[in-house]
Amino acid sequence: MRWVALLAACASCVVAPRPLVAPPNDQTTIVLMTGVLGPPLNDIARHPWLAVRLKGETTWHVYEVGGGGDEPDPITTHEPYEELILHKVWRGDDVAAACVMREGPIVKQEIQRHYIFYPGPNSNTFGDVVLRRCKLAASLPSTSVGKDWRGVFGAGLTSERTGVQIETPVLGFKVGLKEGIEIHFLGLSIGIDFWPPALIVPLGPGRIGFADR
Repeated sequence: MRWVALLAACASCVVAPRPLVAPPNDQTTIVLMTGVLGPPLNDIARHPWLAVRLKGETTWHVYEVGGGGDEPDPITTHEPYEELILHKVWRGDDVAAACVMREGPIVKQEIQRHYIFYPGPNSNTFGDVVLRRCKLAASLPSTSVGKDWRGVFGAGLTSERTGVQIETPVLGFKVGLKEGIEIHFLGLSIGIDFWPPALIVPLGPGRIGFADR
């Protein structure tokens, strides 16, 4: 078990993470966040949410499976999740914001009707589907197990939109200019991220190296 503990410790070595600071409300803003529940799930499962704040508003509209609604600041505090990570910020994209606000509730209902904790579809599947439907280029961390769920067989563009992905419930992979090479086995991910450079691991924040884009 020593190598598991060592890998978990190394997986926390993420260089230059984004600060948990909400940008000003002078533009419409979308954020992609993840967080974890307390032990023992904190090193093996990250839960995503997308939040939209329209220009001039002070309230964020949060979209996720198992929660959601209006919140004052889902970037610094989002109960009951801890160890929050800000993965991506989009500014001034009103079209994408409208898409998230439209598709978020639709995808949530779709996931909840067929929800399976493992291997999916689950709350992490929700995050990946909304990203792809709204053409928001971002990746969920490897520890968001269920993000790669495509049913019995699925193929298409990655959520970063610079690569291709093929998935089955047992095996899958993605290859892309930004995504690098990622192999999936039973929902767990390992690989190499080309930009920013990092090793993809199935524990902790999901990477050893630089923080994601």
